[in-house]
Amino acid sequence: MAELAPVTEQLKEALRLVERTTYGGNRQWADIVESLGYEGFLDWQLQPQEIDDGGLEDLLASFLPTLNMDAAELYDYTINQRNFGDSTRDLTLATLIRQIYSPRQLFERMVEFWTDHFNIPINSGALGIFKPLEDRDMLRPRVFGRFEDLLMGSAKSPAMLYYLDNFASTAEGPNENYAREMFELHTLGVDGGYTEEDIKETARVFTGWSIREPAEFNFYWQLHDYGTKTVLGETIQPAGISEGENLLRRVAAHESTARFIATKLARRFVADLPEPAVVDAVAQSFLDSGGDIRTTLKTLLMLPEVRATLPLKLKRPIEYSAAMLRGLEVDLNQTSLSGHYQSLVAGGQIPFTWPAPNGFPDQRSYWQSSNGFLMRFNQAAQLPGQTLESSTLLQDAAALGGLDDQINLLESGLRPQGLSSDERGLLKRYSRRLPASKRATAMASWLLGGPEAQWR
Repeated sequence: MAELAPVTEQLKEALRLVERTTYGGNRQWADIVESLGYEGFLDWQLQPQEIDDGGLEDLLASFLPTLNMDAAELYDYTINQRNFGDSTRDLTLATLIRQIYSPRQLFERMVEFWTDHFNIPINSGALGIFKPLEDRDMLRPRVFGRFEDLLMGSAKSPAMLYYLDNFASTAEGPNENYAREMFELHTLGVDGGYTEEDIKETARVFTGWSIREPAEFNFYWQLHDYGTKTVLGETIQPAGISEGENLLRRVAAHESTARFIATKLARRFVADLPEPAVVDAVAQSFLDSGGDIRTTLKTLLMLPEVRATLPLKLKRPIEYSAAMLRGLEVDLNQTSLSGHYQSLVAGGQIPFTWPAPNGFPDQRSYWQSSNGFLMRFNQAAQLPGQTLESSTLLQDAAALGGLDDQINLLESGLRPQGLSSDERGLLKRYSRRLPASKRATAMASWLLGGPEAQWR
């Protein structure tokens, strides 16, 4: 069988979009993007509510019992029935399964983005209740909505109120933790123009914002500081809860916030050091759309300079491992999930475990190390053999008799952008030395461990 026809530049551009907006492509996703085209694929992924999930959410609910419990049920199950840790386990497993198997891939990528942005580690029993509820009821419904609504939801989330100690902030003892992180990490950015005095005054604004058991936001008016405050040059008259709500609306629409969010989106999807012109265009889209996340993200991904940018992002451990499972088309089973989880333990990226409020690092300088790459190469070497019986791609490749046919099939699934002539020659020379029964898995390992597999 002859080599596959060269991939056109137009298709390569579309395949780069798949890599940027999903947890890894495969044969089916290459066919989808080729059929829909670049913008058609993007529009499809930007409307997750219209994508049939194939019953995935129903399946998750059937074997992860805490996912759909309301606050009272979850509190009773965790505290009174002493099922400590179950909700953390269920949320972590659901997150990993959705990233690999959900067809709503860009949605899951943005869930991860906002989870990092509003980072809350599950490091206590209370957060084991609060964080799963926040993920389901606050964050996921707002992923593609307005940033103002997401910021407001986070500020009123029992998980955030507890993690940053605002639940105990009173007029007599205002706590500055939330005010500081709201400015530095959630909105304006560290150079966004606020001062230490703004932090102190904002802490007073949010006094009385607290939690009512079992897991609800409540404003305790009797604990609020009813003095006049000045934040970002504007005087705030005493008005109770509306002081904080109006301040959140103001900072959500601030030019510094637009630039901060635009930079983080461009860093996540394009490059560690995004071009200033890209950030400018995305920030303007954020402002013009009133902070509409769907519109802002489409602006970013439709920019000609972004579409032309080659893969510059080193895959974080969770992206690299998920991409291998997706490329190999591995069935959902205990073995594949256990292997994925262990790779994330070794790589240092188990969801909801980053201890600081800034979220998992999003630059290669943190993840790029000799030990980090060794773990990747070991996983690439081992995974095809471990998943042979549950990998549709490997089963199909093993069923083919000819070496060229096997290479073509593996190329279509694991390197849809195409192998160079030199790469194909190396792969042939390598595989000819192997027993025929070992070739499919060995060639898959070769492709998965190669330089191109590390980047998106």
